[in-house]
Amino acid sequence: MRLEIREHTDDKYVEAVCRGFVDRKGLMEAIADLRRVEGYVDGLNALWDFREADLSGFAADDMKAVLAYMEQTPRRKDVQIAILVAGAADLLLLKLWQVVSNRRYGQTTKLFTDREDAHRWLSGPG
Repeated sequence: MRLEIREHTDDKYVEAVCRGFVDRKGLMEAIADLRRVEGYVDGLNALWDFREADLSGFAADDMKAVLAYMEQTPRRKDVQIAILVAGAADLLLLKLWQVVSNRRYGQTTKLFTDREDAHRWLSGPG
């Protein structure tokens, strides 16, 4: 997986653009990279862009492992996480992620297919 991080500090969020085949190791590395962005651990919102990513090999066991990895660091409560997807299959997988992360981490996660809608939601009042 290739990751590009774009900081939008004026708009209150950081963007993680994921490309290529996504697996457990790559996603954990992406999370680690985001944690190094100033303000991220303290509550900066995030936009995960999976429109150019291949999530076809990401299984339930991978999701469990990534969630366990996320448990190793302080929870980022009261943050907004926008997830940008392209296709219906990815939407179903990430809908499950949305439900689990909302319950488990106290963050608000929302799925989008339009980048501008995600941007407005993240950079708006809140």
